[in-house]
Amino acid sequence: MSEKKTPAAKEKKTAKAMPAAEKTAKKETTGNAARAEQAVVNIGMVGHVDHGKTSLTQALTGKWTETHSEELKRGISIRLGYADTTFYKCPNCRSSEAYTAKPVCKSCNSKTEKLRTVSFVDAPGHETLLTTMLSGAALMQGALLVIAANEKCPQPQTTEHLVALKIAGIKNIVVAQNKIDLVDKKQALENEKQIKEFLKSQGFENAPIVPVAAHLGINIDLLIEMIEKIIPTPKFETEKPLKAYCIRSFDINKPGSEIKELKGGVLGGSIIQGTIKIGDKIEITPGIDGKLMQTTVKSLSCAAGKLTDAKPGGLIGIGTMLDPSLTQNDRMRGQVIARPDLMPLPAKKLFLKMTFIERVAANIDKKIRTNDVLVLTIGAMTALGTMIKEKGGVLEIDLKTPAVIEEGGKIAVSRKEGGRWRLIGYATPEK
Repeated sequence: MSEKKTPAAKEKKTAKAMPAAEKTAKKETTGNAARAEQAVVNIGMVGHVDHGKTSLTQALTGKWTETHSEELKRGISIRLGYADTTFYKCPNCRSSEAYTAKPVCKSCNSKTEKLRTVSFVDAPGHETLLTTMLSGAALMQGALLVIAANEKCPQPQTTEHLVALKIAGIKNIVVAQNKIDLVDKKQALENEKQIKEFLKSQGFENAPIVPVAAHLGINIDLLIEMIEKIIPTPKFETEKPLKAYCIRSFDINKPGSEIKELKGGVLGGSIIQGTIKIGDKIEITPGIDGKLMQTTVKSLSCAAGKLTDAKPGGLIGIGTMLDPSLTQNDRMRGQVIARPDLMPLPAKKLFLKMTFIERVAANIDKKIRTNDVLVLTIGAMTALGTMIKEKGGVLEIDLKTPAVIEEGGKIAVSRKEGGRWRLIGYATPEK
């Protein structure tokens, strides 16, 4: 999460910024799409509010991900932000200076060797936006945990975000100890000690800690080096049928556009398995009010430009033939995009086996009672549910709106405690 800026500073940085999928979709033209390079991995940017996640994303990618009007006004991330960048390595410089996000080495001015392109998913750290972060975790294959050196570790969302990564099965993390320019050496070492103790308590004792100052660009090269060593490119199951999660959706048409000029709604997200190409038929589930939707892929894009086909690993924009009123203002967030008839039918009732997270739930009531209202993060979807009854340790939950329930997955469970939603554990679906 970035430090608060003056309105003038924010306006200067964000005047031309917009989410990559939306930006490339706006440049849509007719004819065959040229092949751009898609990112190969999604890396989460997580941590407590105002610890510098968005600033660090900008330091790594050159892009400022807070673009929503309310984000600019409040100085915090509200929606999931995302930005792509390409990592390079200089063949002539020593290891500590060799890694960069530039095609030319800043130290020796020689041409660098390309490593890979990655997508960063910038998650909000504010306590009221925990469910947004949880939905983004479904897309991540690794993460940067950002911890401010000038605050005691752990802060509340530092703990909750790390637990959320564990629930999502994310094992490869790098810790960015940010804001080292605001503390002296003694304070930095004491903070590092706190971080190590915290990581050990959560089972991440081997996670490397890199001291950085995002605003000054200090040690960004070392951070890139550690990302390359710790967060590998996953081996995705591209031979399986398509399944993708939608985390953003847009209406890219300008107000007053003629009917003949209108373009269909755009879905922004990431492929989990399989591939997709222009012309494919896709199904969007659970759809609106539990009614599945089918449409045709009209265009594909990533931050680098237009695609003819896409695979797992990076964030993409999918142009469709959907009525754009259905996709405006993120209305399709949380939907599953898949091959028709692949996913289970949406359900409003589910049965869950609950597991409380001790570290997070230590000071809260561990009993879920009849009529308790819960927020369930199912894949990338956030669903509101009410506990109907418990039998044999299995909770019967009635969802307010239908959701797609897949076997074997973990569902993050949050409950309102002290006036805010808190992550209390996870649940697994029962038949």
